[in-house]
Amino acid sequence: MLIHRTKVAVAALVCLCLLAVNAVLAQGSELRVGVPAPVDLNPATGSNDPETLFNRMIYDYLLDVAPDGSLVNQLASSYSISEDGLTYTLTLVAGVTFSDGSPLTAADVVFSFNYLKEAGSPALNLLGDFVVAAGDDGTVIFTLAQPNADFLFGIASRWSFILKDGTTAPNVIAEGADPYASFIGTGAFILSDYRPGESATFVKNPSYWIAGQPLLDTVTHIYIDDAQAQIDALRGGTVDFIFKVAFDRVAELEAEGLNVIIKPTNQHPVIRIRSDAGFLGEDVRVRQAFKLATDREILNLNLFDGNAIIGNNDPIGPLYGPFYDDTLAQPEYDPAAACALLAEAGYPDGLGADEPLMLYIDDSFNYVQMAEFLKEQWAEGCINVELLPRNPGDYYAGDMDTAEWMTVDLGITGWGSRPIPQQYLVEAYVTGASFNESHWSDAELDALVAEAAVTADIEARAAIYARIAAIFAERGPIIVPFFAPIVGVTAPGVTGLDMHPFPGSTDLRTVTVNR
Repeated sequence: MLIHRTKVAVAALVCLCLLAVNAVLAQGSELRVGVPAPVDLNPATGSNDPETLFNRMIYDYLLDVAPDGSLVNQLASSYSISEDGLTYTLTLVAGVTFSDGSPLTAADVVFSFNYLKEAGSPALNLLGDFVVAAGDDGTVIFTLAQPNADFLFGIASRWSFILKDGTTAPNVIAEGADPYASFIGTGAFILSDYRPGESATFVKNPSYWIAGQPLLDTVTHIYIDDAQAQIDALRGGTVDFIFKVAFDRVAELEAEGLNVIIKPTNQHPVIRIRSDAGFLGEDVRVRQAFKLATDREILNLNLFDGNAIIGNNDPIGPLYGPFYDDTLAQPEYDPAAACALLAEAGYPDGLGADEPLMLYIDDSFNYVQMAEFLKEQWAEGCINVELLPRNPGDYYAGDMDTAEWMTVDLGITGWGSRPIPQQYLVEAYVTGASFNESHWSDAELDALVAEAAVTADIEARAAIYARIAAIFAERGPIIVPFFAPIVGVTAPGVTGLDMHPFPGSTDLRTVTVNR
């Protein structure tokens, strides 16, 4: 079996630096989280786990998505929907204040959702076309242009934080005596120290609106990009919680007395080929060749001991119940057929025969190890690649026009779990979607996704998703080899931590630490 190993010297150096950071951290009831460094702190646009976790410390939502995928009230005490599905009325919890002492009102909510539009937030993919207004200080009214079956999940999206009215540049460090003046929220914690690339420290909000919460005095994010260095930091007592740990580390970490959390999720790697005009994946035969050259069963066996769920080459996994089509034929591994398709497409010697194709890899989980297996499998299918592991912070850095993962021809990207399948489709696969890394445009797919958005009936929506899955199988530019459980690990003294399937959305308000 091929194994990806981190250099011991690098890990040791990182741990020495972390010990130095830990020596100056505040003592007491503190949870220390080992997490890669965030890139985009803007609450409306920062999308990955570190960025979401950072903002959850400071801000609240109107509605939140619980770890089981259900919607729960947060700053909204109740909501109602008109019979025509076009008007949503939300009542705010009374007596909530921001960390600067100002009261939460409907004006803050109106500002926050209008700011999502101004910032071009990915939340708009789920929210769609809406107008938001204040009914009175404690009531917010959303008016939709057309019914939207997922609108409440848009309100609860991980970008839909409630900001203070008039915040011109949220989460921008200022000069002077109050550098965190734009980090003002109603959340359970207040940012007290931020050192980019090193750490962020959050202290308990003494005026938090839920009595008795949070239980912790301090939460510190210690930024560690390397997965092995995160494990070493947990073993050495520098951090208390890490997540996105490779599944093959579970047995050894449990044997060391650490608490391992395993959650079934819809988390999956996307192996994709850029498919817009002028690129290799524009030819459907090339896309199909990559699928035929990929042995998903072997990947599952070697990476997860068979505990993952084989994918159908679309993002709609079994956790979505009736929306998952279990009748769709699983792709078979047939490297000879892959070679034949490539020859038919004009590549008689295969792809990368003279110069290997560059395969860019998000160096998270066990994706580099997976890519090493893929390289061997694809070689049998007449596809020759060179592996380019990328640090997640570098891979996702930049805006959507310049970020590496959005521009390369061939790549592997990690996609975290979403509460509803529609979220993947509108974020990554319809024409012009915010995160359309494959640059795919398919008119039939676009129409079906739009139809699903206004279809509330479960059976009717399931039929739409079945057709969408078939389109991905027929001509989609992606391979979803499996849906994987996600692994988090805590130190023995950590209690009350219910890791979210999207770990950055983990709620830390009821966590305690006993050292």
